[in-house]
Amino acid sequence: MQETGEKEYILSVLAKNNPGVLLRIAGLFSRRCYNILSIVASQTENAEYSRILIVVSGDDRIVRQADKQLCKLVDIEEVDILDPKKSVVREHLLLKVRRTPRNSWHLVQIAAVFRANILSVAEDFMIVELTGDAGTLNSLIELYSPYHILKILRTGSMAMAT
Repeated sequence: MQETGEKEYILSVLAKNNPGVLLRIAGLFSRRCYNILSIVASQTENAEYSRILIVVSGDDRIVRQADKQLCKLVDIEEVDILDPKKSVVREHLLLKVRRTPRNSWHLVQIAAVFRANILSVAEDFMIVELTGDAGTLNSLIELYSPYHILKILRTGSMAMAT
């Protein structure tokens, strides 16, 4: 297996809360053929600004170039490349799984192991919620897979430097 030097980077972008800012950011990445693995955006504690977290794959050169290009965009106030070792990184998962009288106990036990919340139980399905790192969410999905997952909704990475 050849070493490519590619890894995942988390860019934390502080932007003025103006229409079109997310479109301009996505366009920048698209024009330069950078691969966005996930993007999460929300208003900050100050309603005039949004925090946009972008997970990209690439090498150091690509992430430095993306950083410089983002800083040139109108409405961008600040760009930080977060160090995962010095940040709290989490994702959020909602998972809808087929439920039967025969598998119900197993589904509840799996949720309990992960300390996942059971949000809804119906005759033929159950909805589970979990927040954690990507590995934890992937493990829960893997354990529920044999029970027929009906739907998965998952945020991208959210991160905050410590």
